Amino acid sequence: MELDALFDKHMPLAGDRVYGEDASLVGGVAWISDQRCVFISGEASPTTPAGYGKAARMLRLAHRTGASCVLVGSAVRLHMDPPQDTRSVAAFDAYLTALASVDGSRIAVTDVAPGEGLADAFDAVVSQDGAPGLEAVRSGLATALSGLV
Repeated sequence: MELDALFDKHMPLAGDRVYGEDASLVGGVAWISDQRCVFISGEASPTTPAGYGKAARMLRLAHRTGASCVLVGSAVRLHMDPPQDTRSVAAFDAYLTALASVDGSRIAVTDVAPGEGLADAFDAVVSQDGAPGLEAVRSGLATALSGLV
């Protein structure tokens, strides 16, 4: 999903000097309808320590600032894809701990029908399934942000 079309403004943050950079995952701060949020967006499911590390860092940022956290695309299913190698397992565990500690709302934005497991992990799910159009997704996200904050 195109971040420029989803958010009014967004500022990606990169690298944490611990795990490195995973280019398949973008995270940062965004604004939509004057609501600030932290976002995590993925094009392909990141299974590297860097991907889980970046996602955990974004969630900790949301926790520290009290912002809502918006997960977009394949990032929505990160908690459902446990890794196999030991370094990734440690980063995955840090991600799960950070996901559970977010004080603000957790919102999933997905372009497919929400499957099982999403309702338990998120306060709101905005889906583009059935192609309602990006404007409907933006409106649903803005409503979720203002209603849950």
